[in-house]
Amino acid sequence: MAMFVENAALENAKKDIETAASKFKTMGTRFLGTLNTTLSTFSGETKDALMQNKIGASGSEVDGTLANFLENQIPALLNGLASLLEGNRTTIDDSDRKLAEAISGNGGG
Repeated sequence: MAMFVENAALENAKKDIETAASKFKTMGTRFLGTLNTTLSTFSGETKDALMQNKIGASGSEVDGTLANFLENQIPALLNGLASLLEGNRTTIDDSDRKLAEAISGNGGG
């Protein structure tokens, strides 16, 4: 019974993390829009360099830009954590089943 409870908790945590990743990406895009709108009121080469090389545009996959970090890298990191939890959940589930089979004498050992 304890294995089942932990298994369900890991499955729920995975779903929560995937939801957080999606929301983070959405909020990152919203933040970038606001930031770019605000910075568009400025002028000069420094602003242009900052926007092109450090902030980037929404949807950008250029490494080192804030846009890529907010919209791609952080959500990917969170989704990686969700995948790790799913792997742990699967391992726990398989181990619980195999242990039950071994105790029952159905595991061949």
